[in-house]
Amino acid sequence: MRRLESDLSAAIFDALNIGLALLDGEKRVIAWNSWLAVASGITAETATGRRLDAIFPNSGLRRLDLAISEALETGTARLLTHSLHPSLLPLRTPAGRSLVHNILVQPVCEKPASKCLVQVTDVTVAARRAEILRERQNARYASVVDSAPDAILTLDAAGLIQFANPAATREFGYASQELVGHHMGLLLEAEAWGKIWPAVLGGEPVHGPVEVVARRKDGSPSYLEISASRWTSDSRVFVTIILHDVNERRAVEEALRTLNQTLERRVAERTADRDRMWRLSTDVMIVAQLNGTINAINPAWTQLFGWDEAGLVGSSMIDFIHPEDRDQFQSILRDLSTGGAPKLFELRLQTHDHRSRRIEWSAVAADGLLQAVGRDVTAEREAEQALQKAEEALRQAQKMEAIGQLTGGIAHDFNNLLTGIIGSMHILKRRVTAGRYDDAERFMDAAVTSANRAAALTHRLLAFARRQPLDLKAVDANQMVQGMEELLRRTLGEQVELTTDLEPALWPAFTDAHQLENAILNLAINARDAMPDGGQLTITTRNAVSHEPVLDGQEEIPDGNYTVICVSDTGAGMAPDVITKAFEPFFTTKPIGQGTGLGLSMIYGFTKQSRGAVRIRSTVGHGTTVSLYLPRHNGPILPPPDKQSHEIPKGDGETVLLIEDDSSVRLLIGEVLRELGYACIEASEGQAALPILISNTRLDLMITDVGLPGLSGRQLATVARQYRPELKILFVTGYAEHATGHTKFLEPGMEMVTKPFALDALALKIREMILQNRTY
Repeated sequence: MRRLESDLSAAIFDALNIGLALLDGEKRVIAWNSWLAVASGITAETATGRRLDAIFPNSGLRRLDLAISEALETGTARLLTHSLHPSLLPLRTPAGRSLVHNILVQPVCEKPASKCLVQVTDVTVAARRAEILRERQNARYASVVDSAPDAILTLDAAGLIQFANPAATREFGYASQELVGHHMGLLLEAEAWGKIWPAVLGGEPVHGPVEVVARRKDGSPSYLEISASRWTSDSRVFVTIILHDVNERRAVEEALRTLNQTLERRVAERTADRDRMWRLSTDVMIVAQLNGTINAINPAWTQLFGWDEAGLVGSSMIDFIHPEDRDQFQSILRDLSTGGAPKLFELRLQTHDHRSRRIEWSAVAADGLLQAVGRDVTAEREAEQALQKAEEALRQAQKMEAIGQLTGGIAHDFNNLLTGIIGSMHILKRRVTAGRYDDAERFMDAAVTSANRAAALTHRLLAFARRQPLDLKAVDANQMVQGMEELLRRTLGEQVELTTDLEPALWPAFTDAHQLENAILNLAINARDAMPDGGQLTITTRNAVSHEPVLDGQEEIPDGNYTVICVSDTGAGMAPDVITKAFEPFFTTKPIGQGTGLGLSMIYGFTKQSRGAVRIRSTVGHGTTVSLYLPRHNGPILPPPDKQSHEIPKGDGETVLLIEDDSSVRLLIGEVLRELGYACIEASEGQAALPILISNTRLDLMITDVGLPGLSGRQLATVARQYRPELKILFVTGYAEHATGHTKFLEPGMEMVTKPFALDALALKIREMILQNRTY
């Protein structure tokens, strides 16, 4: 039975259509089947007991021997294929052709195995079929490669060119035989190739676009995009490179780049121009969202408003608009956001120091953003307002000037009459005292006539017309207010509380103390009447400096240093239209019989005579403040001089020419001159005095009224100086304006006195002028 099984196994071993060889632990053949005997031409008897390297002594069986060793030692099976090991054993097909085969080496039993089985499989037919298929594929591949527009090269592992398609020869200008065998460095720049080649050999394919610069045979450059991949064939490593011509695209790109650069330069120039305008423009520019959120501002914002970009960007523009203009801006934003046309509008914007400026805007919505340019028109609007105020002030000034001329004329007449009355009574008193009664009736008649005329004039415009000439001197306004407090409290009564706020370092005012005292009292009475139910009266003093003329309130306040006295109440206040009329003579808001309307007009005249100004600030229901601006006195306040009796100086026969149109005044002055020992030549008007001036008559002094009919006193003085350059001239005037502005036309050797005057003072002034600069 065992014999039968052994014979059956041997029969099966020989009947299998594969080659089998069983080896022992020494790698010697134990069994060799018939298939293997036919394929190798070596019988089983010849092969048994021998090693394979002895059976096939001229074959390289190193890989097969290693596989047998691994099977015996480690129990590992190993397949050796014809594709990797094309000539393992020298076997033949029955037709005598080389037999293509694979070999499988398997251990027999567990490791370490005592035996191993070598199986040889015939794959000749399959290999041939694959070869035919590969040849066909290669043919198709060659057709595709030959007709490809891109240059295709095949390199070996050393970087040597093994194949070049026709497109490569056209691209580089070399024949195929000139390329094959040369290194790829012949065509590509070393730097670029040095980066690509190691990566491809390492198994990292290069897929475009990687641009390289190649060198043609004629030395010209060629711009190519490279793709490369590694592959193996029969254990050999190859790299296929495809090079795509991008010269035309590169030329187009270069042309486009040049065009872009030109366009970019133009755009850059335009952008630079816009940026320059953005940076240098004095107009404010803004880009904001349509909800008002600020995206960008130009530097003019900082220059005009004091805000910097960091403080504004991200904020809402609405926060910087004057509260009264915000609704208008919101309406404009809504209109622009719905596709409205560009807008022109004006808004007030607040500055960093809490002021406001008027900006005229031109705005448009573009690309979902508000883009606007604003021009500062604050100065223009202020100029327009100032012009309106100036026109109003001019009308007011013209009206006040006309009234002033009227009242000044009345005051002139009244002062003449007072001079006649006072002078006549003074002479009568002196003559009666001296026991002289000659001409007494004449002087009495002159006094009565002047008194009657004065009474008639007084009945007409006494309160308004008599604009007294001012006795301008340094006045301590604080001391005056403090001295008036008791009087003011009695005047105001219990219903009005009096408070004072006095500047400790108040400048002295250059004004008339009596007129200022009357002005303060008048303003206090007005304030009391404006507070019938009680209230508070505050008198404030302060220093003020005006560096340029300011058109403020009712008139222009000239530049200069001022002492300011303010009288404020908490009464009913005045409406704007009432304020504009407040200084007009006879205008009053008081009931008939309770006010003349002359108080503020007289205060106006007083401040103007003092070369100052008056300003009214008032709000209906909240009260009124009247501020008196009086010029600062730059020297100390001098104590009043001691009163001493002076003997009236006598003349020494000097000749005085007297020109006075008022007969009463001419009579008085002439009498005084003659009493004092002067020779007096009288004339009633300037024309009558001309023959005397151009004659050889000795004249030591000329006394003339300023307001003469026909030829004025000032014109007469000009003529007199032409003929008598050294003639001393004393002007006499009843106009307060002439007294306050006399320095404008008085020349050396000229003086002025105002009516009414004391005869003793006149005598002193005459003697002082005659003796002035006299040489003996």
